[in-house]
Amino acid sequence: MVGVAHIDTSHIQTGARHLKVLIADDHHLFRHGFRLLLSTIFNAPEVTAVSDANEAWVRLEEDPGYDLIFLDLAMPGMNGVQGIRRFVDRYPGLRFVVLSAYVEPSDIIKCVNLGARGYIPKSASEEILHHATSLVLAGEVFLPLAAIGQINTGADDEMTRKLDSLPSDNPLRQLTLRQRDTLALMVEGLSNKEIARNMGVLESTVKAHMKVIMRKLNAQNRTQAALLAADLGWPRGMPARVS
Repeated sequence: MVGVAHIDTSHIQTGARHLKVLIADDHHLFRHGFRLLLSTIFNAPEVTAVSDANEAWVRLEEDPGYDLIFLDLAMPGMNGVQGIRRFVDRYPGLRFVVLSAYVEPSDIIKCVNLGARGYIPKSASEEILHHATSLVLAGEVFLPLAAIGQINTGADDEMTRKLDSLPSDNPLRQLTLRQRDTLALMVEGLSNKEIARNMGVLESTVKAHMKVIMRKLNAQNRTQAALLAADLGWPRGMPARVS
């Protein structure tokens, strides 16, 4: 799940030890300030700070037991989003979070697809940092809300273009945006509860959407609705919007 949630992490420790955090950023003042912010969020974290990607690599080779690793996307040795691939491929079980002064939806999508657990703008507030680290430690993924909005807009435009290319009497053309969101997640195999969580709505709302979708597609159940949608030309691989 992608989003923002408030989880109290002030007491979080890993086993009998404090959280171990690695910060890699080439700006000294930012590293220092970021370290101070983390100390206000966690209970005396063990923080290691380095100034470039190569130093981060050496630290992880020496000790891969970090709970959170923050990587500046533009620091020396990082090579942009491709640097994420290098770290995640070598340490797929670790939580890597991108730090960046830029919020480009294409970069964010690439980083997450490559395995980053979060993408935090350097302009983010202390509260956002708290939310982001909380989500990542809870096993979820954090994206900035502004970027989510831009990503959603792109997904909406793509879905609209593809569905509008279908014949005017095609039932898929009659679905509203939220019904399309619901159908997209249903086609992916998500349950009503999972769909509700992803869309940020009540499960009863999802059930209402499902009822209308099945009526418009003349389907008797979810499985038939998915099959009929494919037969009617539902765009394969169409992503659902993130709430």
